[in-house]
Amino acid sequence: MRRLAFALATLALSALALVCSPSLALAATGAAAPTLSEAQAYCVMDQGGNVLSESNAYAEMPMASITKIMTAIVALDSGKSMDDTCTITEEDFEAGAQLVGYTSTDTPSFYDLMMSMLVYSGNDAADNVAINVAGSVDAFVELMNKKAQELGLTHTHFANPSGLEADGHYSCAHDLAVLGRYALENYPFIAQAVMTRSYTVTAGGASVTLHSTDDLMDTYVGLCGIKTGKVEFGTSFLGSAKRWGVQLFTCVLGCSTNDGRFKDTETLMDWAFDTYLNHVSFVRRGQVIRVANCSTSFFGKLLVSSTANANGRSYPKADISYTTNLFNANNLVDPGGAYGMAEWTQDGRRVCSTTYVAGTRLYRIPAFNIFELPLFYTIPQGDAA
Repeated sequence: MRRLAFALATLALSALALVCSPSLALAATGAAAPTLSEAQAYCVMDQGGNVLSESNAYAEMPMASITKIMTAIVALDSGKSMDDTCTITEEDFEAGAQLVGYTSTDTPSFYDLMMSMLVYSGNDAADNVAINVAGSVDAFVELMNKKAQELGLTHTHFANPSGLEADGHYSCAHDLAVLGRYALENYPFIAQAVMTRSYTVTAGGASVTLHSTDDLMDTYVGLCGIKTGKVEFGTSFLGSAKRWGVQLFTCVLGCSTNDGRFKDTETLMDWAFDTYLNHVSFVRRGQVIRVANCSTSFFGKLLVSSTANANGRSYPKADISYTTNLFNANNLVDPGGAYGMAEWTQDGRRVCSTTYVAGTRLYRIPAFNIFELPLFYTIPQGDAA
């Protein structure tokens, strides 16, 4: 009887929660900003474009090969077919520049050039993407700057499609985070390419396997790319990761080492996922939400409960809504049978969900009004996911 009384009191509060709380406003955590080891500037934002933390984020700095994300965007906007055969224009590059090794005798497809540029960060691939799209590097750069203006990147200006250091070639951490978010949301090709571990092309008449320059791809859970950069000024990384249905976009500029850009990116992402996002718990496993009529007994009743803990991560300062799909209260239910589900969402993103089932034990429960039951049981809140 104690178990039954406990279950009925739990049911009463569950019903009150469903009837009286269509949304749950969550407060910000007020946590301290993350501490990075090398980055001279950084920005981290969520998928809605909200800046979660930033430092020196509008300082104009060389962005190195992160440039190639804009190169890819402009190339895709041109409508050029990925199957087109491209000609190669050989150009002189500074010593140490990252090159695929294309020569004028090669005839790669446009797809090959784009993958060489995004996976391996080939500077010769980037220049030849530009030439094959716009006829010249200069004409293509004009398109890049026009696109930057359209996107509102007011602290960004391009001088080349590769990202090599040059006068008038700069951006800022905030603009680049905006650019990364725009690229992944609107260009499926870019989203796929920046998560490709290796790609094989023919360059200089030989088969060459190109490996990604993104060292976080194999180590950071939920990583979605996006692009590395390295020039004399320092190393950089434009990143994205997705966990619990939440996608983040980060940019670090002016790091002093190769590993530093990745470690600082990890720090930013971990901070945002673990500190900025709230841990929320809506339903515990076994929590009773309804008493159902049993199909195998005229007098027996079954207690309907959640099959699992309904936990998730949520944005602060944003309401959480829920939807339920349950059997009619008068329906007959088999012992142990499915009874319905509930889902909690925030800004169109699923926070968590659970399914409900009828128990297997029969109870003799008289008719009652749940709003007349004593409310002595408090539903726990804030369980960690």
